[in-house]
Amino acid sequence: MRQPSHGSKNRPESEQPERRNTRLYAKAAGTELASLGIAMGLTIALLAVGGNWLDGRLGTAPLFVLFGVFAGFAGGCYSLYGRLAADRRTSAAEETDREA
Repeated sequence: MRQPSHGSKNRPESEQPERRNTRLYAKAAGTELASLGIAMGLTIALLAVGGNWLDGRLGTAPLFVLFGVFAGFAGGCYSLYGRLAADRRTSAAEETDREA
């Protein structure tokens, strides 16, 4: 008996590939990563601009700009870690639900 080709629609329902769910997950993951990058970039930029303004007022050339960049990067990393830890907890909870 001839097996249906990979792209065939004549498969039983249980063998149909879940391409739609995979695409939605990929889009959601891409959106999540893009929002993390934008949030991190904006945090660094805003703190650097604030540091530049403060340096102009106090006359301390690159001090507060550098502090703003490093503080923005540290804050972005902390935010990234928090989101990844939340995703890991959610994934672990889903895994235990599947096992039960």
